[in-house]
Amino acid sequence: MRAASRDDLPQVIRLLEAARASQDLHLDLADVVADLGADDLTVVAAVENDLVGALVGRLEGETGRILAIVVAPEWRDRRVGASLIEYAESRLFGRGARKVTALIADGRVGSLSLAERGFEAIRGLALYEKAETIEPSAMSVLHRWGGELVPLERWDEFSGLRAQREVVDERVLAPLLESDLAERFGVIPPTTMLLFGPPGTGKTSFAKAVAGRLGWPFVEILPSKLGAEGLAMMADELHNAFEELLSLEHAVIFIDEVDDIASSRAERPESQAVVNELLKAVVRIREAGGRLLVCATNSIGSLDPAVVRPGRFDLVLPVGPPDSEARAALLGGMLESIQSSVVDAADFVEETEGLTPADLASAVQRAASDAFGAARRGEPDAQLDAARFRRAIRATVPTISADALAAFHREADRFQRI
Repeated sequence: MRAASRDDLPQVIRLLEAARASQDLHLDLADVVADLGADDLTVVAAVENDLVGALVGRLEGETGRILAIVVAPEWRDRRVGASLIEYAESRLFGRGARKVTALIADGRVGSLSLAERGFEAIRGLALYEKAETIEPSAMSVLHRWGGELVPLERWDEFSGLRAQREVVDERVLAPLLESDLAERFGVIPPTTMLLFGPPGTGKTSFAKAVAGRLGWPFVEILPSKLGAEGLAMMADELHNAFEELLSLEHAVIFIDEVDDIASSRAERPESQAVVNELLKAVVRIREAGGRLLVCATNSIGSLDPAVVRPGRFDLVLPVGPPDSEARAALLGGMLESIQSSVVDAADFVEETEGLTPADLASAVQRAASDAFGAARRGEPDAQLDAARFRRAIRATVPTISADALAAFHREADRFQRI
Protein backbone atom coordinates (compact mmCIF):
# COMPACT_ATOMS: atom_id res chain seq x y z
CA MET A 1 0.00 0.00 0.00
CA ARG A 2 1.24 3.46 -0.86
CA ALA A 3 0.16 6.92 -1.83
CA ALA A 4 -0.62 7.25 -5.51
CA SER A 5 1.89 9.00 -7.72
CA ARG A 6 1.14 10.94 -10.89
CA ASP A 7 2.30 7.95 -12.93
CA ASP A 8 -0.39 5.80 -11.26
CA LEU A 9 -3.30 7.97 -12.33
CA PRO A 10 -3.98 6.32 -15.73
CA GLN A 11 -4.27 2.91 -14.06
CA VAL A 12 -6.45 4.32 -11.26
CA ILE A 13 -8.78 5.87 -13.82
CA ARG A 14 -9.05 2.53 -15.64
CA LEU A 15 -10.01 0.83 -12.36
CA LEU A 16 -12.61 3.54 -11.70
CA GLU A 17 -14.04 3.27 -15.22
CA ALA A 18 -14.38 -0.51 -14.87
CA ALA A 19 -16.12 -0.10 -11.51
CA ARG A 20 -18.46 2.53 -12.97
CA ALA A 21 -19.32 0.25 -15.89
CA SER A 22 -20.17 -2.63 -13.54
CA GLN A 23 -22.15 -0.26 -11.27
CA ASP A 24 -19.80 -0.84 -8.35
CA LEU A 25 -19.13 2.90 -8.31
CA HIS A 26 -22.21 5.09 -7.82
CA LEU A 27 -20.63 8.53 -7.83
CA ASP A 28 -20.09 10.62 -10.94
CA LEU A 29 -16.72 9.54 -12.31
CA ALA A 30 -15.76 13.14 -13.10
CA ASP A 31 -16.25 14.11 -9.44
CA VAL A 32 -14.01 11.28 -8.25
CA VAL A 33 -11.31 11.86 -10.85
CA ALA A 34 -11.12 15.51 -9.78
CA ASP A 35 -9.82 14.34 -6.39
CA LEU A 36 -7.17 11.98 -7.69
CA GLY A 37 -3.82 12.81 -6.27
CA ALA A 38 -5.12 15.69 -4.18
CA ASP A 39 -2.89 16.09 -1.11
CA ASP A 40 -1.67 12.49 -1.56
CA LEU A 41 -5.01 11.15 -0.27
CA THR A 42 -5.43 8.70 -3.14
CA VAL A 43 -3.86 5.41 -2.08
CA VAL A 44 -3.22 2.33 -4.19
CA ALA A 45 -2.52 -1.37 -3.81
CA ALA A 46 0.17 -2.52 -6.24
CA VAL A 47 1.48 -5.94 -7.22
CA GLU A 48 4.76 -5.37 -9.02
CA ASN A 49 3.87 -2.80 -11.70
CA ASP A 50 0.13 -3.44 -11.74
CA LEU A 51 -2.41 -1.66 -9.57
CA VAL A 52 -5.00 -4.04 -8.13
CA GLY A 53 -6.93 -1.55 -6.02
CA ALA A 54 -7.33 2.14 -5.25
CA LEU A 55 -9.03 4.38 -2.71
CA VAL A 56 -9.81 8.04 -3.37
CA GLY A 57 -10.05 10.21 -0.26
CA ARG A 58 -10.69 13.82 0.62
CA LEU A 59 -10.14 15.88 3.79
CA GLU A 60 -12.88 18.39 4.63
CA GLY A 61 -12.01 20.20 7.84
CA GLU A 62 -11.96 17.55 10.56
CA THR A 63 -13.79 14.98 8.43
CA GLY A 64 -12.02 12.56 6.15
CA ARG A 65 -14.19 11.25 3.32
CA ILE A 66 -13.64 8.04 1.39
CA LEU A 67 -15.10 8.81 -2.02
CA ALA A 68 -14.42 5.55 -3.81
CA ILE A 69 -12.93 2.12 -3.23
CA VAL A 70 -12.17 -0.03 -6.27
CA VAL A 71 -10.51 -3.46 -6.42
CA ALA A 72 -9.73 -5.50 -9.53
CA PRO A 73 -12.20 -8.44 -9.71
CA GLU A 74 -9.49 -11.09 -9.51
CA TRP A 75 -8.14 -9.56 -6.28
CA ARG A 76 -11.39 -9.34 -4.33
CA ASP A 77 -11.81 -11.42 -1.16
CA ARG A 78 -8.07 -10.98 -0.43
CA ARG A 79 -8.47 -8.14 2.11
CA VAL A 80 -7.21 -5.59 -0.43
CA GLY A 81 -10.12 -3.30 0.41
CA ALA A 82 -9.50 -3.49 4.16
CA SER A 83 -5.79 -2.79 3.66
CA LEU A 84 -6.56 0.25 1.49
CA ILE A 85 -8.94 1.59 4.14
CA GLU A 86 -6.44 1.03 6.97
CA TYR A 87 -3.72 2.85 5.06
CA ALA A 88 -6.09 5.71 4.12
CA GLU A 89 -7.24 6.05 7.75
CA SER A 90 -3.69 6.54 8.96
CA ARG A 91 -3.11 9.28 6.40
CA LEU A 92 -6.42 11.04 7.08
CA PHE A 93 -6.06 10.94 10.86
CA GLY A 94 -2.48 12.07 10.45
CA ARG A 95 -3.74 15.14 8.57
CA GLY A 96 -6.07 16.17 11.39
CA ALA A 97 -9.27 14.24 10.68
CA ARG A 98 -11.40 13.48 13.74
CA LYS A 99 -13.66 11.05 11.91
CA VAL A 100 -13.75 9.25 8.58
CA THR A 101 -16.93 8.63 6.57
CA ALA A 102 -17.72 6.68 3.42
CA LEU A 103 -20.84 6.41 1.25
CA ILE A 104 -20.94 2.85 -0.10
CA ALA A 105 -24.08 0.93 -1.13
CA ASP A 106 -24.77 -2.38 0.58
CA GLY A 107 -23.03 -5.25 -1.19
CA ARG A 108 -20.74 -3.00 -3.21
CA VAL A 109 -16.96 -3.21 -3.20
CA GLY A 110 -15.68 -1.85 0.10
CA SER A 111 -18.80 -2.29 2.23
CA LEU A 112 -17.56 -5.49 3.94
CA SER A 113 -14.07 -4.06 4.30
CA LEU A 114 -15.45 -0.96 6.03
CA ALA A 115 -17.37 -3.15 8.47
CA GLU A 116 -14.22 -5.17 9.10
CA ARG A 117 -12.34 -1.97 9.91
CA GLY A 118 -14.98 -1.01 12.51
CA PHE A 119 -17.00 1.49 10.48
CA GLU A 120 -20.63 1.67 11.58
CA ALA A 121 -23.35 1.69 8.92
CA ILE A 122 -25.98 4.36 9.55
CA ARG A 123 -29.34 2.96 8.49
CA GLY A 124 -32.31 5.01 7.36
CA LEU A 125 -30.30 7.51 5.35
CA ALA A 126 -30.91 8.01 1.65
CA LEU A 127 -28.78 9.59 -1.04
CA TYR A 128 -30.68 12.35 -2.84
CA GLU A 129 -29.36 13.60 -6.14
CA LYS A 130 -30.64 15.56 -9.11
CA ALA A 131 -28.98 15.61 -12.50
CA GLU A 132 -29.36 18.49 -14.91
CA THR A 133 -30.86 16.96 -18.04
CA ILE A 134 -30.15 19.89 -20.32
CA GLU A 135 -26.85 20.03 -22.16
CA PRO A 136 -24.67 23.15 -21.63
CA SER A 137 -25.16 24.14 -25.29
CA ALA A 138 -28.93 23.99 -24.80
CA MET A 139 -28.65 26.09 -21.64
CA SER A 140 -26.82 28.69 -23.71
CA VAL A 141 -29.71 28.80 -26.20
CA LEU A 142 -32.22 29.12 -23.36
CA HIS A 143 -30.23 31.95 -21.84
CA ARG A 144 -30.11 33.89 -25.11
CA TRP A 145 -33.86 33.61 -25.55
CA GLY A 146 -34.80 34.19 -21.92
CA GLY A 147 -36.03 30.62 -21.51
CA GLU A 148 -36.82 29.07 -18.16
CA LEU A 149 -37.33 25.70 -16.53
CA VAL A 150 -40.81 25.69 -15.01
CA PRO A 151 -41.34 23.65 -11.81
CA LEU A 152 -43.48 20.53 -12.21
CA GLU A 153 -45.69 21.78 -9.39
CA ARG A 154 -46.91 24.67 -11.56
CA TRP A 155 -49.38 22.35 -13.32
CA ASP A 156 -50.82 20.98 -10.08
CA GLU A 157 -51.03 24.45 -8.55
CA PHE A 158 -52.71 25.99 -11.59
CA SER A 159 -56.27 26.32 -10.33
CA GLY A 160 -57.81 28.28 -13.22
CA LEU A 161 -59.13 27.03 -16.56
CA ARG A 162 -60.54 23.77 -15.22
CA ALA A 163 -62.20 22.73 -18.48
CA GLN A 164 -59.15 23.64 -20.55
CA ARG A 165 -56.88 21.68 -18.20
CA GLU A 166 -58.95 18.56 -18.75
CA VAL A 167 -58.82 18.93 -22.54
CA VAL A 168 -55.08 19.61 -22.62
CA ASP A 169 -54.33 16.81 -20.17
CA GLU A 170 -56.17 14.32 -22.39
CA ARG A 171 -55.29 15.63 -25.85
CA VAL A 172 -51.79 17.07 -25.37
CA LEU A 173 -50.04 15.89 -22.23
CA ALA A 174 -51.11 12.25 -22.20
CA PRO A 175 -49.91 11.47 -25.77
CA LEU A 176 -46.60 13.26 -25.15
CA LEU A 177 -45.94 11.73 -21.73
CA GLU A 178 -47.17 8.24 -22.67
CA SER A 179 -45.91 8.11 -26.24
CA ASP A 180 -45.54 4.30 -26.35
CA LEU A 181 -49.15 3.78 -25.34
CA ALA A 182 -50.29 6.50 -27.76
CA GLU A 183 -48.41 4.79 -30.59
CA ARG A 184 -50.22 1.52 -29.89
CA PHE A 185 -53.52 3.24 -30.58
CA GLY A 186 -52.28 5.29 -33.52
CA VAL A 187 -52.45 8.59 -31.61
CA ILE A 188 -50.01 11.14 -33.02
CA PRO A 189 -48.58 13.37 -30.25
CA PRO A 190 -49.60 17.00 -30.85
CA THR A 191 -47.05 19.66 -31.73
CA THR A 192 -49.10 22.87 -31.94
CA MET A 193 -51.80 24.58 -29.90
CA LEU A 194 -53.55 27.92 -30.30
CA LEU A 195 -55.12 29.66 -27.30
CA PHE A 196 -57.49 32.56 -27.85
CA GLY A 197 -59.51 34.77 -25.56
CA PRO A 198 -59.64 38.14 -23.81
CA PRO A 199 -56.58 39.55 -22.01
CA GLY A 200 -56.01 38.59 -18.39
CA THR A 201 -57.53 35.12 -18.67
CA GLY A 202 -54.26 33.29 -17.96
CA LYS A 203 -53.11 32.11 -21.40
CA THR A 204 -49.41 32.68 -20.67
CA SER A 205 -49.62 31.10 -17.23
CA PHE A 206 -51.41 28.13 -18.73
CA ALA A 207 -48.69 27.62 -21.36
CA LYS A 208 -46.04 27.74 -18.62
CA ALA A 209 -47.94 25.18 -16.55
CA VAL A 210 -48.00 22.85 -19.58
CA ALA A 211 -44.21 23.21 -19.90
CA GLY A 212 -43.83 22.39 -16.21
CA ARG A 213 -45.95 19.26 -16.53
CA LEU A 214 -43.93 18.08 -19.53
CA GLY A 215 -40.62 18.94 -17.85
CA TRP A 216 -39.61 20.86 -20.98
CA PRO A 217 -37.97 24.30 -21.10
CA PHE A 218 -40.34 27.22 -21.73
CA VAL A 219 -39.21 29.82 -24.26
CA GLU A 220 -41.27 32.86 -25.24
CA ILE A 221 -40.74 34.53 -28.60
CA LEU A 222 -41.71 38.19 -28.33
CA PRO A 223 -43.14 39.70 -31.54
CA SER A 224 -42.01 43.11 -30.32
CA LYS A 225 -38.42 41.86 -30.18
CA LEU A 226 -38.65 40.26 -33.62
CA GLY A 227 -39.97 43.51 -35.08
CA ALA A 228 -37.42 45.77 -33.42
CA GLU A 229 -35.76 46.46 -36.77
CA GLY A 230 -39.00 46.80 -38.71
CA LEU A 231 -41.47 44.51 -40.41
CA ALA A 232 -39.10 43.90 -43.31
CA MET A 233 -36.67 42.06 -41.00
CA MET A 234 -39.28 40.23 -38.93
CA ALA A 235 -39.52 37.20 -41.22
CA ASP A 236 -35.76 36.68 -41.11
CA GLU A 237 -35.72 37.09 -37.32
CA LEU A 238 -38.55 34.58 -36.95
CA HIS A 239 -36.70 32.09 -39.16
CA ASN A 240 -33.51 32.52 -37.12
CA ALA A 241 -35.42 32.10 -33.86
CA PHE A 242 -36.86 28.73 -34.87
CA GLU A 243 -33.56 27.66 -36.40
CA GLU A 244 -31.91 28.08 -33.01
CA LEU A 245 -34.76 26.86 -30.80
CA LEU A 246 -35.17 23.68 -32.81
CA SER A 247 -31.66 22.74 -31.69
CA LEU A 248 -33.23 22.05 -28.28
CA GLU A 249 -34.18 18.42 -27.82
CA HIS A 250 -37.45 19.44 -26.16
CA ALA A 251 -39.12 22.80 -25.67
CA VAL A 252 -42.44 24.56 -25.30
CA ILE A 253 -42.13 27.57 -27.62
CA PHE A 254 -44.69 30.26 -26.81
CA ILE A 255 -45.74 33.23 -28.96
CA ASP A 256 -48.13 35.64 -27.26
CA GLU A 257 -50.11 38.16 -29.28
CA VAL A 258 -49.38 36.10 -32.36
CA ASP A 259 -51.71 38.41 -34.30
CA ASP A 260 -48.79 40.87 -34.37
CA ILE A 261 -46.98 38.53 -36.76
CA ALA A 262 -49.85 36.55 -38.28
CA SER A 263 -52.61 39.06 -38.99
CA SER A 264 -54.68 38.74 -42.13
CA ARG A 265 -52.59 39.30 -45.26
CA ALA A 266 -55.67 40.73 -46.95
CA GLU A 267 -55.76 43.48 -44.31
CA ARG A 268 -51.96 43.88 -44.05
CA PRO A 269 -50.28 42.84 -47.31
CA GLU A 270 -46.91 43.85 -45.87
CA SER A 271 -47.16 40.93 -43.42
CA GLN A 272 -47.06 38.34 -46.23
CA ALA A 273 -43.46 37.22 -45.61
CA VAL A 274 -43.92 36.98 -41.83
CA VAL A 275 -47.09 34.91 -42.08
CA ASN A 276 -45.41 32.60 -44.57
CA GLU A 277 -42.46 32.14 -42.21
CA LEU A 278 -44.76 31.26 -39.31
CA LEU A 279 -46.53 28.67 -41.47
CA LYS A 280 -43.14 27.18 -42.36
CA ALA A 281 -42.23 27.09 -38.67
CA VAL A 282 -45.41 25.13 -37.91
CA VAL A 283 -44.37 22.54 -40.49
CA ARG A 284 -40.84 22.36 -39.07
CA ILE A 285 -42.15 21.89 -35.53
CA ARG A 286 -44.48 19.15 -36.72
CA GLU A 287 -41.69 17.31 -38.55
CA ALA A 288 -39.18 17.64 -35.71
CA GLY A 289 -41.41 16.30 -32.93
CA GLY A 290 -40.48 16.64 -29.26
CA ARG A 291 -41.43 20.32 -29.27
CA LEU A 292 -44.73 22.07 -28.64
CA LEU A 293 -45.56 25.41 -30.25
CA VAL A 294 -48.20 27.33 -28.30
CA CYS A 295 -49.54 30.56 -29.78
CA ALA A 296 -51.94 32.92 -28.04
CA THR A 297 -54.08 35.79 -29.25
CA ASN A 298 -56.73 38.11 -27.88
CA SER A 299 -58.42 38.28 -31.29
CA ILE A 300 -58.47 35.06 -33.29
CA GLY A 301 -60.70 36.70 -35.89
CA SER A 302 -57.85 38.99 -36.94
CA LEU A 303 -55.49 36.09 -37.78
CA ASP A 304 -54.80 35.13 -41.35
CA PRO A 305 -57.22 32.37 -42.43
CA ALA A 306 -54.29 30.15 -43.42
CA VAL A 307 -53.05 30.17 -39.82
CA VAL A 308 -56.30 28.93 -38.29
CA ARG A 309 -57.42 26.47 -40.94
CA PRO A 310 -57.44 22.76 -39.99
CA GLY A 311 -54.02 21.15 -40.21
CA ARG A 312 -52.08 24.06 -38.71
CA PHE A 313 -52.88 23.73 -35.00
CA ASP A 314 -53.77 20.43 -33.35
CA LEU A 315 -55.92 22.25 -30.80
CA VAL A 316 -57.63 25.63 -31.03
CA LEU A 317 -58.78 26.32 -27.49
CA PRO A 318 -60.88 29.24 -26.20
CA VAL A 319 -59.70 30.69 -22.88
CA GLY A 320 -62.33 32.87 -21.25
CA PRO A 321 -63.01 33.99 -17.69
CA PRO A 322 -62.92 31.13 -15.15
CA ASP A 323 -66.09 29.17 -14.47
CA SER A 324 -67.61 28.93 -11.01
CA GLU A 325 -65.50 25.94 -9.94
CA ALA A 326 -62.29 27.59 -11.11
CA ARG A 327 -63.23 30.89 -9.42
CA ALA A 328 -63.82 29.07 -6.15
CA ALA A 329 -60.38 27.45 -6.39
CA LEU A 330 -58.65 30.69 -7.38
CA LEU A 331 -60.30 32.76 -4.65
CA GLY A 332 -59.70 30.05 -2.07
CA GLY A 333 -56.00 29.96 -2.83
CA MET A 334 -55.63 33.75 -2.80
CA LEU A 335 -57.58 34.30 0.42
CA GLU A 336 -56.07 31.39 2.35
CA SER A 337 -52.61 32.85 1.84
CA ILE A 338 -53.60 36.00 3.78
CA GLN A 339 -53.36 35.63 7.55
CA SER A 340 -55.94 38.29 8.34
CA SER A 341 -58.58 36.89 5.96
CA VAL A 342 -61.79 35.47 7.40
CA VAL A 343 -63.57 35.36 4.04
CA ASP A 344 -65.19 32.17 2.78
CA ALA A 345 -64.45 32.05 -0.94
CA ALA A 346 -67.59 29.98 -1.59
CA ASP A 347 -69.73 32.98 -0.58
CA PHE A 348 -68.39 35.07 -3.48
CA VAL A 349 -68.41 32.67 -6.41
CA GLU A 350 -71.59 34.12 -7.91
CA GLU A 351 -70.62 37.74 -7.24
CA THR A 352 -67.36 37.33 -9.16
CA GLU A 353 -68.85 35.90 -12.34
CA GLY A 354 -67.17 37.35 -15.44
CA LEU A 355 -64.00 38.39 -13.60
CA THR A 356 -60.65 37.17 -14.92
CA PRO A 357 -57.91 35.75 -12.66
CA ALA A 358 -56.21 39.15 -12.87
CA ASP A 359 -59.46 40.84 -11.78
CA LEU A 360 -59.83 38.47 -8.84
CA ALA A 361 -56.26 39.11 -7.73
CA SER A 362 -56.89 42.86 -7.98
CA ALA A 363 -60.02 42.62 -5.82
CA VAL A 364 -58.24 40.55 -3.17
CA GLN A 365 -55.37 43.03 -3.02
CA ARG A 366 -57.77 45.98 -2.81
CA ALA A 367 -59.51 44.39 0.17
CA ALA A 368 -56.20 43.45 1.78
CA SER A 369 -54.92 47.02 1.40
CA ASP A 370 -58.12 48.34 3.00
CA ALA A 371 -57.67 46.03 5.99
CA PHE A 372 -53.98 46.94 6.23
CA GLY A 373 -54.82 50.65 6.27
CA ALA A 374 -57.37 50.11 9.02
CA ALA A 375 -54.80 48.29 11.13
CA ARG A 376 -52.30 51.12 10.67
CA ARG A 377 -54.92 53.61 11.84
CA GLY A 378 -55.26 51.61 15.05
CA GLU A 379 -58.60 49.98 14.30
CA PRO A 380 -58.96 47.07 16.74
CA ASP A 381 -59.30 43.59 15.23
CA ALA A 382 -58.85 44.86 11.65
CA GLN A 383 -59.15 41.99 9.22
CA LEU A 384 -60.02 41.14 5.65
CA ASP A 385 -63.68 40.34 6.17
CA ALA A 386 -66.67 39.77 3.91
CA ALA A 387 -67.78 43.40 3.95
CA ARG A 388 -64.38 44.67 2.83
CA PHE A 389 -64.11 42.03 0.14
CA ARG A 390 -67.59 42.77 -1.18
CA ARG A 391 -66.71 46.46 -1.48
CA ALA A 392 -63.50 45.54 -3.30
CA ILE A 393 -65.36 43.36 -5.78
CA ARG A 394 -67.88 46.11 -6.53
CA ALA A 395 -65.03 48.55 -7.11
CA THR A 396 -63.30 46.20 -9.57
CA VAL A 397 -63.93 47.06 -13.21
CA PRO A 398 -64.03 43.80 -15.19
CA THR A 399 -61.29 43.44 -17.78
CA ILE A 400 -63.82 41.94 -20.17
CA SER A 401 -66.80 44.10 -21.03
CA ALA A 402 -70.19 42.55 -21.73
CA ASP A 403 -69.78 43.24 -25.47
CA ALA A 404 -66.28 41.73 -25.51
CA LEU A 405 -67.49 38.66 -23.64
CA ALA A 406 -70.32 38.16 -26.13
CA ALA A 407 -67.84 38.49 -29.02
CA PHE A 408 -65.58 35.92 -27.37
CA HIS A 409 -68.39 33.39 -27.11
CA ARG A 410 -69.19 33.89 -30.78
CA GLU A 411 -65.54 33.29 -31.69
CA ALA A 412 -65.43 30.23 -29.44
CA ASP A 413 -68.40 28.72 -31.28
CA ARG A 414 -66.76 29.46 -34.63
CA PHE A 415 -63.10 28.59 -34.11
CA GLN A 416 -62.85 26.08 -31.25
CA ARG A 417 -61.26 22.80 -32.33
CA ILE A 418 -60.43 20.19 -29.68
